[in-house]
Amino acid sequence: MNTRFSYLYRDASNYKKYSEVIFSGSLKFEQLLPFLKDKTFFIPSEIGLDDLQGNEWSFDDHVWHEIENIQPTPNTPTVNIKAMQVLERFKVAYKDGWNEYAVMKRKGLL
Repeated sequence: MNTRFSYLYRDASNYKKYSEVIFSGSLKFEQLLPFLKDKTFFIPSEIGLDDLQGNEWSFDDHVWHEIENIQPTPNTPTVNIKAMQVLERFKVAYKDGWNEYAVMKRKGLL
């Protein structure tokens, strides 16, 4: 069984963009919960996924995304990341404080 991971970006005006990937292996939301900022937020690019803000940033934009849903699926993986790698990447990003500054610098915002 594989894992469908759906996530979203919501800007300050509540405009939303969605994405979904399928990892090989099993992963549950409860495994990631301790590593989310404020039990809600993460930065996709810090774990190897695409950020969803787009190329042009406004005052409403920020780096934080939310997990919309995690569920088992028999479908073929769409990314070359295993579920247990995702968990490890969440742990490292959390330990590093999700490094919001580095992400903004990488995106040319600082």
